[in-house]
Amino acid sequence: MLDQVYLNGEILPAAEARLHVSDLSILRGYGVFDYFRYVDGEPRFLDDHLDRFRLSALGLGMELPFGRSELAAVILDMIDRNGGGEGGIRAVLTGGYAEDGYTPIDPNLLILPYAFTPPPAQRYTEGCSAMLHLYERQLPRVKSIDYLEGIRIQPLLREQGADYPLFVDRDRNVRESDRSNFMIVREGRLITPVEDVLLGITRKHLLVVAAQLGIPVEERCVSADELLSADEAIICSSIKGAMPISRVDGRTVGGGGAGPITRRLMRAWVEYA
Repeated sequence: MLDQVYLNGEILPAAEARLHVSDLSILRGYGVFDYFRYVDGEPRFLDDHLDRFRLSALGLGMELPFGRSELAAVILDMIDRNGGGEGGIRAVLTGGYAEDGYTPIDPNLLILPYAFTPPPAQRYTEGCSAMLHLYERQLPRVKSIDYLEGIRIQPLLREQGADYPLFVDRDRNVRESDRSNFMIVREGRLITPVEDVLLGITRKHLLVVAAQLGIPVEERCVSADELLSADEAIICSSIKGAMPISRVDGRTVGGGGAGPITRRLMRAWVEYA
């Protein structure tokens, strides 16, 4: 985390920012967040992220303390105070200080700037490895702070030699990863789940890029079997951009590494984003 953070109207050194122990984010894991990158001091897709942040808050019955323009101004100020350049912003809204330890009252708003460290370069050439894992999030459209399952299974990922999980529902449909959306390519078509997933901002804009490149797009369920027989597979997020998946549960997907459509998307994404 960088030096200066925002907490409920105050700019504080990160080492001095505090939440009370009665906050529902601590007691019950109740809160939402959003994360986005900034480059050359400019936030990437800021309007989209602010919209999703507000919708996530409403999904948990919370309201942001002020409107879009005020929140955007705070974010731009925090980027400037931390030197501009390249980094990431995490906006967090917690359930607030609950006297009974359970009932949300006045939420706490934090704006936290971070340095940006890109994923290893070889994951874009050789591809990453994924592990199928049975799990369904409670509120898929809400970007909550509950990442319990993704954190809990980190030892299992290491044991399996996988970089990321792919969450599979009870019908064996692949939904998403713990911090990323997911796509496959079959017969030249880009296919991505749309039901019961977080509608990622990078996902949204990659579909725009695909349309600009003339790549047909389908939004529908993708079964685990269809993934394993796909020509290409992709994981995508604000941090990753578009990253090829080369192996799933130890099995090679397509030819392994980045396939031709994935490479086109990765090249176009650099310019687009």
